[in-house]
Amino acid sequence: PPPPPLPPPPPPTPTLSIDRRQRQMCIRDRVYTDPLVAEYMNANFVSVRLDGECDYGRIYASAQELQGYPSMFIFSRNGEPVSRVVGFTAAEELISTLKGTVEGYKSIQLYQTKYERGTLEEKEFSAYISVLREMGNQKQAEKLSAEYMERVIGDKLSDNDIRVVAYYMDLEDTWWPEFASNPERLRKVLGEEYMLAMEKIYNASLVKAVDEDNIEMISKMANELAPLVEAETNSWDLRSLPFIQYYYYTNQVNELIDWVDQRFESDRKDDHRWLYGAAAQITDMDQQYRTPALLNKELEWFETCLELEEHFDYYFYQGMVLFLLQKPDQAKDSFVNAESLASTGEQREMISQVMGFFREQ
Repeated sequence: PPPPPLPPPPPPTPTLSIDRRQRQMCIRDRVYTDPLVAEYMNANFVSVRLDGECDYGRIYASAQELQGYPSMFIFSRNGEPVSRVVGFTAAEELISTLKGTVEGYKSIQLYQTKYERGTLEEKEFSAYISVLREMGNQKQAEKLSAEYMERVIGDKLSDNDIRVVAYYMDLEDTWWPEFASNPERLRKVLGEEYMLAMEKIYNASLVKAVDEDNIEMISKMANELAPLVEAETNSWDLRSLPFIQYYYYTNQVNELIDWVDQRFESDRKDDHRWLYGAAAQITDMDQQYRTPALLNKELEWFETCLELEEHFDYYFYQGMVLFLLQKPDQAKDSFVNAESLASTGEQREMISQVMGFFREQ
């Protein structure tokens, strides 16, 4: 994407004292215009639209941990959170999602009754956690998964166990060796959510490694987790990514630079696509903070790539770094070079947006 402008100042902190008149000013009664969506919503829900930019709306959005607009929050008749839909969703897909929510809520009520009575079987317990997670009730799902893992899991992982632990584990959990021992079984049990589960394991492990300054965990991610997903993704280099993120998020700038340089001089010698991937990853992570030592090194890395081969990506990222270093004239020259090498619709669109930005200055 083109270099972002400086972020706007944060909005004023909303007051917690909102009277009834202010709440009414935030609420709108016309919600859905698609007739099929409106018909289904009118038959199954009570719909209210809330302006997230008014005072009460900002408080409400903060309380619900709003992730983006538009967002739909679904509650039971007792006001309990049931599910949420984040981002624009086409009418047909939205109806399908809402129907799944209605059916899922019926299942939750059934499982919850059995859980409270102590009659929930292992398979039902696993399904209960899964439907809570799928409907966005993450806090309750995490709470129940901790209970499940403490009192249900035995020496061996059943398919039901896998469906639970896959979303709430890291590489230091005692069942990781068995979990990772049969990738084909994992793919069969987790189905379409296989990659989602692997992503959650990756993120949980990375956060723990950073919090504990645990480089051994990072090596484990590179050597044991990456092979489980390399066939399913076109990611740049899943064995290098954990090290780059670890050194960056632990603020070890010199170690990060040395690690990239050493890799490029040894087993990745003259592999300019690898160097570009590493440098681009660091540029993307550091856009907000713009660490001088990293920006200057990124510029050096992209220049090295260009010495080995002229490529749209290399000029584009070189322009981004120059822009972040507040060198707009040099940045524009790099973007002009990128423009001359644009060969796909996506590249032409990207560079068009950037050049439009410079024309407006």
